[in-house]
Amino acid sequence: MSAKQKAAERGGAPWVSLDRAAAHLGLNAAQLRKTLERRATRAADGGTEAMVDGVRARKFGRLWRVRFSEAWGAP
Repeated sequence: MSAKQKAAERGGAPWVSLDRAAAHLGLNAAQLRKTLERRATRAADGGTEAMVDGVRARKFGRLWRVRFSEAWGAP
């Protein structure tokens, strides 16, 4: 089973790196990181998350990972 199939079964797209997500959105990584940090909130499980226009981001350690909604398509 491929990674995309596993992600679809879990109910979402795979997490992508901040650099790749920024390129998909037409931003540079610093702009996207700053936007996410401004909108960051504490999740119920203690993690840090941000949601911006159908783009969900979560911090894993010190790195942001981004997941796009269906409206954005896959990067």
